This record gives sequence, structure tokens and C-alpha cells, in this order.
Amino acid sequence: QGVCAGVGRRLPQGNTQTLAQEETRTDIGKGEVIQNFGNGRGHKVTLFALGNMQNIAKKAAAQLAAEGFNCAIINPRFTKPLDNELHLQYASLSDVVVTLEDHVLPGGYGSAVLELFAEQRVQVPVVRIGWPDAFIEHASSVDYLRAKHGLTAENTVAKVKAQFNAAPASTPATNPAPKLI
Repeated sequence: QGVCAGVGRRLPQGNTQTLAQEETRTDIGKGEVIQNFGNGRGHKVTLFALGNMQNIAKKAAAQLAAEGFNCAIINPRFTKPLDNELHLQYASLSDVVVTLEDHVLPGGYGSAVLELFAEQRVQVPVVRIGWPDAFIEHASSVDYLRAKHGLTAENTVAKVKAQFNAAPASTPATNPAPKLI
């Protein structure tokens, strides 16, 4: 007798976001730098934003820049394999790393980044933005659900600022042990 197991997949309702695309070669396992750090002196924050989270990262970077932070935005493109070199390079340059994903946090992209940093003994605070490991109710708007569960530019900015407990100074912070948020 065979066993039949059902698999369900929930897709967001409402409008979807279309990202600008141009014909370029994509190397498997390689991310892309969307915005590099500027020449500013503020705390350096790298936002690793997967897929449709790039617009949220861009908004958060603009808000942080207006408050004196120096932001880089990276499109990791792949969760497996991770672009270890790119992640480690930007972690070494950053006072805080932010991962943004439209997925459940436990076992997701941010978790893979934390594992990489732990294995390589990288000590930089990591802020993870994504869905909680809980039942997410249906709603008429995915934006409503994102706001309710913190997948917003405003929440990202608040969590980054909380890492410094004050406005950014002109000198980089010392990198404490990795901190899961």
C-alpha cells in the first residue's frame, strides 16, 4: 500500500513586483553589487537583499543614508551556493550586515549567512528581516502582511539603528560577537 502525502504552497495574493532585467550573464553562485559604499564616514551597513526585497533594501538604504549611515546593497542572487567570497568581503567592511528575504527566517538565507560567518569566525552583528516561523494569515494585501510582520524599510532602519543605540558616529563601531535578531 502506498502512502500519499499532500504538499501545499502558499503564494502571496495581490500585485507582484517586477524587477528591471537586462540581458547579462549570471554566474551560478555569484552575487552582484547593486550599490557600493560611498565615501562617507558613517557606520557601514551592508544590506543583502534577495529578489523582491531589493526595493525594501533601497528604501532602507536611502533612509539610513539620510541619517549619516554608509550603505552598500548586494543582490545575493543565490541561497545555494552562497557567494562566500562576496559575503565575507562585505562582512569585513561592515559594522552591521542585514539580510532581507521573502521567506521564513529559520533555515532560510539569513541562517545560511550566519552559518558562514560562524564557520569563518566573522564577528559582525547580523540583522535578519523575513517572515516569522508561524502561521501567516491570508490578507487582501501582501503589503499589509509585510508591515504587520516587519518586512519593511522602516523596520529595517529601526533594527539597524538599534545596533548602535544612538545616531551614527563618524568612526566605525567595533564588531562585537555575532548577534541574532
